Amino acid sequence: MAKRFIVVGAGLGGLATALRLAHRGHEVTVLEKTCEVGGRAKSVQVGGCQFDAGPTLMMMLDPFRKLFADVGERMEDHLDVRLCDPLYRVFFADGSQIEGTVRRDEMAARVRALAGTGDEAGYRRLLIDLEALYRDAVPNFVRKNFDGLGDFASPKSLALVARHHMVENLARRAARYVQDERLRMLFTFQTMYLGLSPFDAPWVYAVLTYMEYGEGIWYPMGGMAEVPRAVARLAEGRGATIRLNTPVRAVDGTTVTLETGETLRADAVVLNADLPYAVDRLLEGQSRGPRRLPLAKPAPDLRHSCSAFMAYMDYDGELPGLRHHNVFFGPEFKGNLDAIFHEPLSVPDAPAFYACVSSKTEPNLAPAGRSNLYILVPCPNLDAPLTLADEQKMLGYVQGRLCDAGGFDPDRVLALRTYGPREWAADLNLSRGAAFGLSHDFWQSAFFRPSNRDAAPGLYYVGASTQPGNGLPMVLISSELVEERLVRDGLA
Repeated sequence: MAKRFIVVGAGLGGLATALRLAHRGHEVTVLEKTCEVGGRAKSVQVGGCQFDAGPTLMMMLDPFRKLFADVGERMEDHLDVRLCDPLYRVFFADGSQIEGTVRRDEMAARVRALAGTGDEAGYRRLLIDLEALYRDAVPNFVRKNFDGLGDFASPKSLALVARHHMVENLARRAARYVQDERLRMLFTFQTMYLGLSPFDAPWVYAVLTYMEYGEGIWYPMGGMAEVPRAVARLAEGRGATIRLNTPVRAVDGTTVTLETGETLRADAVVLNADLPYAVDRLLEGQSRGPRRLPLAKPAPDLRHSCSAFMAYMDYDGELPGLRHHNVFFGPEFKGNLDAIFHEPLSVPDAPAFYACVSSKTEPNLAPAGRSNLYILVPCPNLDAPLTLADEQKMLGYVQGRLCDAGGFDPDRVLALRTYGPREWAADLNLSRGAAFGLSHDFWQSAFFRPSNRDAAPGLYYVGASTQPGNGLPMVLISSELVEERLVRDGLA
């Protein structure tokens, strides 16, 4: 029989869950605080340019394709997705550069040119080992609901952990493959997609490197916001209702109270709001919080990721020294990360940062002769709030590096908008302004990450801060897992 569901939050995880439930014939209402769908994957207009506000690329396309396939659709009929080759251009502090590519022989040649034949062989071994790690880790530790310690620590699982050295330190293990410090940075910085330092991460997260160099990174024409928009259209086409500009005041079991005082009731509620925020602010003591598995941490002890300082620039020029995606490393990679992740938290003097110019691939995102220059600088969350001086320091350093890369002139910035931890917290209810949600260290991964089912009946979680984790592919798998929960619990 058809059930009634309320999904709180129209991020990609909430929309995917709404689509799955509507496809099953249920009555679904999505409640969204802001004026558009997508959560962090939304668009922003600055000057004459359009930008992705948060995520700028797709990796691990399988969860995207699976969502569409599970509702009888083809991703390609709804999204025009292009492979980015080169993946990105990398700028090192010593002035050297390298461009990543998914073509292994070509990448091996570039590694050899940068660092010699020894590291070329190490790169080839790395990709072989990472592919094996990826094939075992995803089905056994990512695409899996955990109901008890036995689901995580079974003999099969422990054997896989040992075989692939999953819990070894990522940065130290990467050093077994490549000796050149620049390559170690190149093949480990991907954990920053999770808001986690590679010096603190377990080796299992090296699967992110395989996602890039084994499967490629992709861009949907129109920008990343086209992904949630496509999912929202399909959900509405199957009868789901999406209510924008509808903030929620409180959730009590399966009853939702809006800021207006309106009360809605359902057979089940799926919270796509940031999990720590939902527990601290929406549940108001009415729920006991996410179901706590043995050894899992209670909500007050959860650790948050870093944040991100953003700058969106309408730039008068073509920026010939940059590609669509660009990564800039500072002279002190580990020191940079220690400043962001370890007490006392501070803004690095020479931070690593990411620059995106999506108008290189899609010129109509900027007026003729102009570029939409997007900057992301990892920074501390609101445990160490940024000052205006901090923001100016980061922006000044970034602009200096861009000048050195060639073609950038600060006087040609026609419009600029910055966005930081306070905005992440205020606009999207991200606890402590942590742009990547909860931290992804070992004790907040897989089985140890907050469950997607609350201790209160009929209340569930989907999104970056529940299982399996953050990043758009993981959020889509989170939707798969919560649907599986609802089916097993007799609700879907």
